[in-house]
Amino acid sequence: MLINAQDYGLKGNNKRRDTRAIQRALNAAKDGEHTVYIPKGTYHIGKALVIYDSTTLLLEDDTVLLRCSKDALLKNGRRFGFYHGYKGNSHIYIKGGVFDMNGGDYLYNNTAMSIGHAEDVQLLGVTVLNVVGGHALDACGINGLYIKDCVFKGFYDINEDRSFSEAIQLDIQVPGAFPKFGTTDGTITKNVVIENCYFGDSEHPKMQAWNRAIGSHASRYNKFYDNVHIRNNIFDGLNEYALTPLKAKNMIISRNEFINCNGGIRFLGVKDGKNAADPVTGFVQGSQAGENFSVIGNIFKGEMNRDAIHVRSYNNVKHTNVFVAGNAFDHASQKIHLEDVSDLTYNQSDDVPVKKINVQ
Repeated sequence: MLINAQDYGLKGNNKRRDTRAIQRALNAAKDGEHTVYIPKGTYHIGKALVIYDSTTLLLEDDTVLLRCSKDALLKNGRRFGFYHGYKGNSHIYIKGGVFDMNGGDYLYNNTAMSIGHAEDVQLLGVTVLNVVGGHALDACGINGLYIKDCVFKGFYDINEDRSFSEAIQLDIQVPGAFPKFGTTDGTITKNVVIENCYFGDSEHPKMQAWNRAIGSHASRYNKFYDNVHIRNNIFDGLNEYALTPLKAKNMIISRNEFINCNGGIRFLGVKDGKNAADPVTGFVQGSQAGENFSVIGNIFKGEMNRDAIHVRSYNNVKHTNVFVAGNAFDHASQKIHLEDVSDLTYNQSDDVPVKKINVQ
């Protein structure tokens, strides 16, 4: 069934009425498989909207949801919803539109979309603008995430303490990772495709490009991000490493274009500390590395202060089955660093400096 938010009083440019109308439309879609349609216009959002199970949120390309508060724009659960595993609100499809975090006027750290404890989530043709401090999408404990033809522009590191902020964070449900709702039961994101997207700066004078585009900065012992494909994207002017995957299995990064980024791809194992803790007991375990990690057919353009490709683990615990081949480089500053790797396949025709440490 198609549910038009205008039928619930949506008119635009009114924070209280717009938020209430869209939320009422989303509430009407709770039961069964429904599409909530938001027509062309600019709508002021004063509180994070909650989207429920089996809902498609359909926006026109020039429909703008404009944040006018400290809050996020969209989440798939309520504050005290104690979801477990992948059993939260799932089968959520967001198509089109602009999610504008309005960071020039609302200088509050938050994330545009917080989606957790879910299966089968899709973002198609969505634009996210002008985020302060947080993420465009925090994908925390999702099994089956598909992102295609999306645009992520504009980030403001207001206190200069969020160098690790990714536009898309692939995340794990552990304490401190996902404060919006749900249980911290170690549910990790897996089965991901991100393709044909653009990451860069917006036109807003207070904004810049993202520090990182896609990555993770949390982990736990024996938990692995798994089956992740990042392909055919453009990373333009990123201020740190554009891609920062962490202790993953079966990840392929292919046919992407890195333009004037500070660094390209960094893939790390977990050395020690809380990221090496058992998710149940909390006791810190040993170092762990990833496996089946491929970097294929990417293009690196412009000067880089950090490595173009940096693959590293720790304490002689090695990443296994690493494949680096067919990547193109065009600047003398671009380098490759490979450390603590076993079963390396390396096939690069370009004359790019390579540093290998403890590699087999």
